[in-house]
Amino acid sequence: MYFSIYNINPIVYIAVVTALAAMLWLLVPYRRRITLKAPDDDAEAEPQRDGETKLPALSVIVYAAFNADDLEQMLPLVLRQEYPGEFEVIVINDGSSLDLADVVKRLQNEYPNLRHTFVPEEAHNLSRKKLAISLGIKAAKHDYIVLTTAGCKPASLQWLRLMGRHFAAGKQVVLGWSRISGLRKAMPAFDQIATGATWLSAALGGHPYRGTGNNLAYARKLFFDAKGFSRSMNMHNGDDDLFVNQIVTPDNTSVELSPGARMSVRYYDPLKAWREMKMNHAFTARFLPKGARIFMGFSTIMMWVWIAAIAVAAVFSIPNLLPSCLLILLIPALWIPLTKSWQTTGRTLGVRLAGALLWWQILWRWTADLKARFLCNRGERRNYTWWQK
Repeated sequence: MYFSIYNINPIVYIAVVTALAAMLWLLVPYRRRITLKAPDDDAEAEPQRDGETKLPALSVIVYAAFNADDLEQMLPLVLRQEYPGEFEVIVINDGSSLDLADVVKRLQNEYPNLRHTFVPEEAHNLSRKKLAISLGIKAAKHDYIVLTTAGCKPASLQWLRLMGRHFAAGKQVVLGWSRISGLRKAMPAFDQIATGATWLSAALGGHPYRGTGNNLAYARKLFFDAKGFSRSMNMHNGDDDLFVNQIVTPDNTSVELSPGARMSVRYYDPLKAWREMKMNHAFTARFLPKGARIFMGFSTIMMWVWIAAIAVAAVFSIPNLLPSCLLILLIPALWIPLTKSWQTTGRTLGVRLAGALLWWQILWRWTADLKARFLCNRGERRNYTWWQK
């Protein structure tokens, strides 16, 4: 074994160049794409100033399905929003649950802007959630719709203000963020952030293609101009990705990443909910633009190329240890910036990511994606409304 700048195998030079090229991709376009930062001027605590553009009236549609306890906790947080404009809240009871109806009736005595309707039990062979949202939008009094679900909890009483200000600025679609609370396993916790970073960064870059139905807003007119969910009514899912892809443009869409505008979603089994959500989106993703996902997939390949090139260079440099010692310096030069970027994105989206695990999560997340794509086509899954068990 020796250290020398001579007697270096030509394969080592090729491997080093390959590693540096992959590293350049990961540190420039990839790192720029994955780094999401909350706006500096979220104005969460500022009252509406004199002369400020008046915020439009909003209709908040809350989808609820046999989760009266969640609705009872969630509704007061929505009804007490410090919104300087007019707003109403419409609860859509999927299944006409009496417990849900009782929760609404109790709160209606205090909040006259709270309304209630339901999807009849007899509605079959169609997407019940899409039907519920359609009924809510048709019942809405105002021109702008904000969609959420009963299991959600807004991060602050400024949620509606932060979402509504984009309509005042001339936008017609606002993409908010929501996360599953209580998701403790490392890979699922990272996956929801990586998935969010994929579509949110695409929207920020002028290529919006989906959103989340837990925190989404758009102009009522867009819904009717698109003939509602008519294009995807044969699928159970797609209200927050297929339909959004249908109505968004680079000019009419805005993203809201302020901490006070985030939603956390409570599930009794967070891990099961994450799996189900991932399979749902894996199925509908085949009908959406693939550019953002191809970019992320290619970046993962570049990470493996970087690792392979480093390994090849180290092996073929033996017995000369000098190249291996220099290659070791490339490891922190790549992973420290990437770790900081992912942790910044995690903080922006309300999830703490452990730096020690990120290398494993980044390199192996594709296995979770592959599994979801395989499982979403299982025969027992009802992706289409006409598919009966």
